[in-house]
Amino acid sequence: PQDILDFGAGYFAAAKKGSLEDFLKGWGNREVKKAPETKGQRSGLTAGHSSGLTSAEEKQILELFSKIDLENRGVVLAKDLSRFDKNGKLFAKLDTSKDGEVSEEEYLAFFKGLKAKNAKAIEGYLAYAEKTLLKLTVGEEEDILDLFSKVDTDGNGVLDKTELYRFDKNGKLFGKLDTSKDGKIDKAEYLNFFQGLKLKNPKALWGYLRYAQGCLKKLTLDEEKEIKSVFNTIDVDKSGEIEEKELAKLDKNGKLFARLDTSKDGKVSITEYLNFFKKMKVDNPRAVYGYIKYAKRVLKM
Repeated sequence: PQDILDFGAGYFAAAKKGSLEDFLKGWGNREVKKAPETKGQRSGLTAGHSSGLTSAEEKQILELFSKIDLENRGVVLAKDLSRFDKNGKLFAKLDTSKDGEVSEEEYLAFFKGLKAKNAKAIEGYLAYAEKTLLKLTVGEEEDILDLFSKVDTDGNGVLDKTELYRFDKNGKLFGKLDTSKDGKIDKAEYLNFFQGLKLKNPKALWGYLRYAQGCLKKLTLDEEKEIKSVFNTIDVDKSGEIEEKELAKLDKNGKLFARLDTSKDGKVSITEYLNFFKKMKVDNPRAVYGYIKYAKRVLKM
């Protein structure tokens, strides 16, 4: 029992310092009192898996490998392992081929060797890694809150169904996010949802964030419709193009017109107008919403 307590205390202290690999190596090489061998052990008839991995352990290790391999490359890179391996020492041990990536075979081989030295070390590492994997990282929290901010087009600090519509056509996602059932989603509810998603499937979290960020960089059909409506209102003479004088209400100093008129022919086509807002959407999604709202107010649409 004391041996187990010593291992637990040393293990988590080393994990916090980023020196987990050194601890595991030292623990595996320490001197321990061996129990007297049985007759079966002396004759080489040891039961179970004294150094090989059990099928359950192998399954757990491969599941961990899959969770670390977020991009489904079939290999783990140093950056994938960084949350468990701050100084890169563990990665160097795993990457026996020295090709800059760790395969499933190399990953399993490492744990087989670890078990041969100290079976308890495997249990501790797997428990620590799973626990670490299932928590949102600081980077993930920042990405989630950044996404929240971009979806929150009116900037009021909460999301409503219309703001979430581009990702949630049938409203099911909104129903899961709105745990307070007050018809709006605050930042705490949003973060809690993604923490729960990570507990079930870490890859789903990464996939959703990538998908949502991609969606935010494109104009929605409603946004295109609104932008075209503003264009047609500005185009007073209905020539199909906007002249500088027609834009005067929205552009006192002519700077906006200069940016819109990419062809430098003294007029702005609907294509130039839409392209301007497509680029704006990539740089700052909320600015598109703000401009449309401002233009409709000034033009009394």
